[in-house]
Amino acid sequence: MAVISPQAAGKLGWSAVKAALAEELVSPMGAEQLQALEPVYETSGVTGMLSATTELQRAISRKDTLPLQDYLDVNSTLKRAVPEGACVTAEQLEEIRRVCGAARRVRVYFKPGEFPYLVRWTRRLTILRELESHIEKVVDHNGEVREDASPELRRIRIRLRQKQQALRNKVQQILREAINDGLAAENQVTIRGGRMVIPLRAEAKRKMRGFIHDTSSTGQTVYLEPAICLDLGNEVRLLESEERREIERILRVATGEVRKYADAITSNLRILGTVDLLHAKARLAHRLEGVVPVIATEHVMDVREGRSPMMLLYTGDKRKVVPLNLSLGGDTRTLVVTGPNAGGKTVAMKTVGLLSIMLACGIPIPVHPTSKFGLSRRILVEIGDEQSVEQDLSTFSARVYGLKRMSVVAAPGTLILVDEIGTGTDPAEGAALAQSVLERFTDSGALTIVTTHHGTLKAFAHEVEGVQNGSLSFDEQTLSPTFIFRQGIPGASYAFRIAERMELGDDIIDRARQLMGTKSASLEELMVTFEALNSRLEAQLDQVDPQRSKPDDARETRSKRRKTIRKPGRARPRPETRLAVGQWVHVDGGASPVEIIELDGWRAMVAFGNMRMQVNVERLTPAQKSPSVSKGRMVTGAPQISLDIRGYRTADAVAAVEKLIDQGVRAGLSAVEIVHGIGTGALRAAVHTYLDGVDHVKAYESPGANPGLTRASLA
Repeated sequence: MAVISPQAAGKLGWSAVKAALAEELVSPMGAEQLQALEPVYETSGVTGMLSATTELQRAISRKDTLPLQDYLDVNSTLKRAVPEGACVTAEQLEEIRRVCGAARRVRVYFKPGEFPYLVRWTRRLTILRELESHIEKVVDHNGEVREDASPELRRIRIRLRQKQQALRNKVQQILREAINDGLAAENQVTIRGGRMVIPLRAEAKRKMRGFIHDTSSTGQTVYLEPAICLDLGNEVRLLESEERREIERILRVATGEVRKYADAITSNLRILGTVDLLHAKARLAHRLEGVVPVIATEHVMDVREGRSPMMLLYTGDKRKVVPLNLSLGGDTRTLVVTGPNAGGKTVAMKTVGLLSIMLACGIPIPVHPTSKFGLSRRILVEIGDEQSVEQDLSTFSARVYGLKRMSVVAAPGTLILVDEIGTGTDPAEGAALAQSVLERFTDSGALTIVTTHHGTLKAFAHEVEGVQNGSLSFDEQTLSPTFIFRQGIPGASYAFRIAERMELGDDIIDRARQLMGTKSASLEELMVTFEALNSRLEAQLDQVDPQRSKPDDARETRSKRRKTIRKPGRARPRPETRLAVGQWVHVDGGASPVEIIELDGWRAMVAFGNMRMQVNVERLTPAQKSPSVSKGRMVTGAPQISLDIRGYRTADAVAAVEKLIDQGVRAGLSAVEIVHGIGTGALRAAVHTYLDGVDHVKAYESPGANPGLTRASLA
């Protein structure tokens, strides 16, 4: 079973990498092996290819002159040479000699001491010096039979030259006489039908004895072989026939020698093609500054300073490609990448997939050497809007069909890449379906990276074990992407900010915020604030510790050191206001309040809905008032008449509804509303089941116009 289908590999950019490899090949055999090149799962095979490629890469870096040329595909010639009594041409024999010479030079050049892994291939090359010598004796380097190929051929050619010269002299003498007599139409001897002739005017053809071999297109010139030259011409033709027979005999003997070593030559061609492809990989790796990362036995992807091979091939400048740092495997099996369009989400995902393919094909990749990769048994890809005409599927149906195939085969060792999961249909239903699929992928043990714009998946990634958020940072001031990947942090869409920058209209944007809902809009603004704060904090850490962004084996040490960083000469100020768990505060004066859910000395864990963030307490200031609704927490004060439980787990939803009912009964409310959404219907069913058993609930209903809401009447 193939690790990845050609179509899926093409979506990741593998076709461009293969095209770059093809440019580095020097032989048809290498091109043939490139067409058959596929990623493999066996660690031993991959490490062997990588080691051999690295050896060639070092030789290229030293500008060594490698004997990698004259690789000609002579398989068709060998097939013609196999039958007994067959005869190949002198040019084809010279091609075989060049292949034998190439095999010999490669075998001698790659020595075990310097190229231990390459020798595993090249030591199987057969040196055919005897065949080389035999061909060299009968054929020159221009592919012509040598005059001294045999004594008989030498004798024939000497006599042939003598007779040809005598014939030429005689014909030229007759031509001069014809010119003097005014019979010749031209002053040059020519050849017609392999015979020397002179051009005569048509009206003079009866004034000279001989044989007419041709006439000009106008009919005004005839080409005549003088009768006096007939005997000399016949002697030349006989000697030419003898020469051809002797040459055929010589070539037939040489072909017999080739026949003896046909199997060895065929094997040599295959090995030379392998070396050619390894050399092309090394040249491409040298061009991309590729290295061999740590090959892990477990299925992990720890990418450090990884750069997109596609971008490197396009720009040709490593400095123009933003490095990617991403970790997948172990506790984190699924990565949900969010953020605005054109921010680099898909490029980051494709980079991981393409690096995995290249590595599994034995190509060093553009990452830091401390990166760690486990080989994937299968790589599944769902990218792009593709309809299926054959199966009569719409774009969304085609995507669902692709997810179905993935869910069936997802297992440990599988790498799954899905772009814009859950799109192409109703957003709420698409998000629910996407979450269900991601739960299946995560439970299967596969490693998964998906990109999405669904906000509910950000909450899902934050809450569910084995799933983590990720995003590409965005410059809030310029509203432009930085293409820097941040693991563990969800990305904001910046839709409203971009709309404001594009001057869409305040009334339109304000109305959009109303339609989106106060809670959702506040969450989006909070995420934007978190992103800005994170960017500023990262910049400050870079100033204090310039080495922090360099990957090495001391990441954990630097992480511990980072916790103790202080600006020199300043003690940490003590907070002027006492804070408590449950209190609503602003972070760095931000517009949206957050709730303190944990306090530990100088550190506080704050939350807004499903978002969590750990901050220093000196960055917090008390909010003037608390929000009326907080996801998962009832706020004391005015009685609550409505509760939004969309995105809740079933148990948490029922607990929140229980608090709402108790509070409403104590406050004497006649009714309360629960917003559970439509989704899969699980939350609605759980709420209704709970309400059926509550004595204080007289009745409840879901209005036909709004099935995502339940109104409960209280006793």
